[in-house]
Amino acid sequence: MAVKKDRIFYYDFLRAFAIIAVIICHVDFYFGPVALPTEEILRTTFHDIGRIGVPIFLMISGALLLNRDYPSLGDFLKRRFARIIYPFIFWMILITLTNFYFHKPYSYMWNVFIGNPSIMWYFWTLIGIYLAIPLINVFIREYGEKGCKYFLAIWFIFLILNTFNLYPLFPYFKLDYFAGFIGYPVLGYYLSTKQFKYSNRKMWIIGLIILIVSLAVFVYADRTYGFSTLTLMYQNIIIAFMGIGMYVLIEYLDKENKFNSIKNNFIGKAISSISLCSYGMFFSHVIVIMFMSKINPHSTLLFPLMFIATIFLSWLLPYIFSKIPYIQKVSGA
Repeated sequence: MAVKKDRIFYYDFLRAFAIIAVIICHVDFYFGPVALPTEEILRTTFHDIGRIGVPIFLMISGALLLNRDYPSLGDFLKRRFARIIYPFIFWMILITLTNFYFHKPYSYMWNVFIGNPSIMWYFWTLIGIYLAIPLINVFIREYGEKGCKYFLAIWFIFLILNTFNLYPLFPYFKLDYFAGFIGYPVLGYYLSTKQFKYSNRKMWIIGLIILIVSLAVFVYADRTYGFSTLTLMYQNIIIAFMGIGMYVLIEYLDKENKFNSIKNNFIGKAISSISLCSYGMFFSHVIVIMFMSKINPHSTLLFPLMFIATIFLSWLLPYIFSKIPYIQKVSGA
């Protein structure tokens, strides 16, 4: 798991944040009994921050994969699928063995495999996105920034309609061609390549404002209307703006060299290592949480310790596997 010298730090920062955010969504049961309204708001806010993780992952994929000159379609699919399928198989074996250990029924394990209910839905979503990337790539290379704006404009219309449960307005007026998760990679590519007229400082401040406002709106809506009506599998305009705010904030903080003081010290190396292990951590944290739940003290006071331990152990597993010959290629690191 060698760290390349030419890595772009804000990608590593965002990827490390994204996997921690994903873990956030699955550990709020570590909290103790919530009695006060302020405690409930704190817990809801903490959980809703986790909703930024998946959009960030997909936006980074778009920034790295779009507008590229690939030797062949077969070469692209072979390389991308090898990077996600082999680790998926490896970790699914470990997760299945863990489920056997906890005496889960076979029907439950099948549902875990297909992503219902489990985090494996993201793997199958990623498969669909990788199948679409070559098509979107040709579109972006042909039409450039105008093509991005055209695609994103229709995608945002779809998100707005979906958020307010207005889609489709008419039975035969559908935007499925632009809908769904594929908009996030296009958005990530656009934000990474667009030359905005504002300074780096103004851009990260704008990103911070977008992040705070959209998160506050989402927390309010979550508490008022209920989480189940808001998620829509991330096809939600508020979550999209949360992703935009976080992405722009970190990108332009890096461009203004705000991270120079940490890039080469322990913090920077930890961020890079978590980034490199993030795909393995996506799977390993399922195993870690299953075991950690057995020692869960259900204490708000001890929650930070439980949270940090979960992140550390989720990183440690793929990190160790990445050092073992033959297994390293399927470790997700």
